[in-house]
Amino acid sequence: MADAATEPAFTRDAAAGVCKACKVQPKPRGLNRHYAEQFGDASVVAAYTTRPPYPAALDPLFVELAGGPPAHLLDLGCGTGELARRLAPQLGAVTAVDQSARMLARARALPGGDAPNLTWIAGRVEDVVLAGPFSSALSAESVHWFDWAALGRRLAAWVPSRRLILAERRDAPSPWSDQLAAVIGRFSTNREFESYDVVEELTSRRLLAVEGRLTERASCAQSIDDYVTSLHSRNGLSRDRMTAEAATAFDDAVRAAVGPYAVDGIVTLSTATRVVWGRVE
Repeated sequence: MADAATEPAFTRDAAAGVCKACKVQPKPRGLNRHYAEQFGDASVVAAYTTRPPYPAALDPLFVELAGGPPAHLLDLGCGTGELARRLAPQLGAVTAVDQSARMLARARALPGGDAPNLTWIAGRVEDVVLAGPFSSALSAESVHWFDWAALGRRLAAWVPSRRLILAERRDAPSPWSDQLAAVIGRFSTNREFESYDVVEELTSRRLLAVEGRLTERASCAQSIDDYVTSLHSRNGLSRDRMTAEAATAFDDAVRAAVGPYAVDGIVTLSTATRVVWGRVE
């Protein structure tokens, strides 16, 4: 799954008056199941692999946190399995779960998707049947879509160590950031979205005890067309849920924002990937 399209940073101010010790406080708006289901849209799946990759420099950390080379990693909300496919050769086994059968079909067809120690399972984290046990669990830009209390209960049964690894990749500030944010605000179909920090949300509910964190910065080059396509893999920007006119207008507005900073049609993107790990409570 994916990050929310209108979320430019990792943090937000806590809402005044919210009981931070309460595990039943409402999730931030715009994170309900209706919006999560768009990651099964054919257009989102087709756009997914144009996202900037997670920094390869993080792979040794993921392997260590997973439990080392013998580990059996559980990848929750794996999407097209970028990390599952990349980490499988370095681990004993990877089980990757996603609610979208289309995402998993695409994952299997991508390089590494047929690794013998990699198992793809379609289903929602809240009710999927898994054998386990697993050495640790990974959620890369997906945990915000889950029922957090249910996730905690299920991980307690699946993962004896209760180790949960969270990876979140965000665009670093760029010369076109403000203009892009305004364009997304105009065209996003998720009109309920509010900014949030998922680690803050989990820790405030006493669902996660953080043990460590780091942020890895990286850059990559993309054609403007691929950059525009990558945005359609995000929450609220599925082409299947926009009118054809709105999708075209969105694309034109993004190209106008990014074009002045491209060289020969190529734009250089900077990303920040935050990895946070801890024990599910």
